[in-house]
Amino acid sequence: MIMARTGGGWRWVWVLAAVLLVCVAGYGEDVIAVTDSAGQPAGSLPLQMRGSEALIPLRTLARLADWRVLQSESLCTVSLRGAEVAFRTDNPFAKVNGRYVQMRIAPETWDGSLWLPALNLDALFGPDVRLMNNGLTLMVASLSVTVAKPRDGAERWALHTIIVDPGHGGKDPGAPGPPGWHEKSITLDIARRLTALIEKKGLTARLTRSKDEFVSLQDRTHYANSMHGDLFLSIHCNSNRDKSVHGVEAYCLKPARTARAVEVAVRENSVVKLEDTGAEYRDLTQENYILLSMATSQNLKDSETWAAQATAQTATRCKLASRGVDQAGFYVLMGAQMPAVLVECGYLSSASDAKILISEQGRQAIAEALLNSILDMKTKLETAASR
Repeated sequence: MIMARTGGGWRWVWVLAAVLLVCVAGYGEDVIAVTDSAGQPAGSLPLQMRGSEALIPLRTLARLADWRVLQSESLCTVSLRGAEVAFRTDNPFAKVNGRYVQMRIAPETWDGSLWLPALNLDALFGPDVRLMNNGLTLMVASLSVTVAKPRDGAERWALHTIIVDPGHGGKDPGAPGPPGWHEKSITLDIARRLTALIEKKGLTARLTRSKDEFVSLQDRTHYANSMHGDLFLSIHCNSNRDKSVHGVEAYCLKPARTARAVEVAVRENSVVKLEDTGAEYRDLTQENYILLSMATSQNLKDSETWAAQATAQTATRCKLASRGVDQAGFYVLMGAQMPAVLVECGYLSSASDAKILISEQGRQAIAEALLNSILDMKTKLETAASR
């Protein structure tokens, strides 16, 4: 398999991805699992049924196929291999290079994306999409990417851009700490320190906020994708009514499996009440994880690996207890097209943790620990890409 670094992540060059229809038990939704030509998982597509017709989301398909999508309120245009396909909401006719093609049913708008009838994909997109195995397998041909021939095998894809997200900010102070301290100021200081350390290593760091300002959860992820980030790290501090609870923990985007994870996610997600666009966030029921998560299965695996490294590094360097890695539905991780982790750097409600968090030495140590986890992931991802 040939891998190249383009846009916001890895792309498979001249590879056909086999898309197999499966049903995920317990989710109540059908899912199209994506594999590369070697049979390795590369992500998944959600599937909705309208009677006997299967619908799939255009934006997710376009992302897999490396197509360009432009969408206004009522018009959606897809550009691929010299072709252009235009759709209108709730209209069964699509315009394909100037000619009209009638779909079996009209596409639907759901969760901000246009959902298309799967059985019309080959008529709409030509050789880039082919239905096989009686419509149960979808073959998606990725666009070709010009890749310079490596010199003596020395050149390879390199992780370069890290998105650092200081939690909370502005009208959202986050968890309260000792007098004069709030989560938003601590996370911003750690993020600034981490950014400086990253850039000293010759990498690029981008802050989702660089001052005490309010940034919506959705805008943070959109910014990460627009900057073509390779890693996304959201920095937070925790709090608990039980002041004996202490330590560092990290989270990935998956359905919560513990009451503790649910409580943390609910608290971090509550910021949407301060957003004008809060109504755009869907309830994170089990059924909606498949539909809302944009991370590929490989990104999820990498996120879990990184979360473990970040927790271990921070606990060791800062002499904090390790509370391990958990999973929950954090809106700020939803939609990241890269490995994404949320780290709770300690409990402001704990006297021992708070002492570390409000000290310059403690925040510097946390930043250094997070840097080490990033450098570990850089080595891991670059090694995997060169194989």
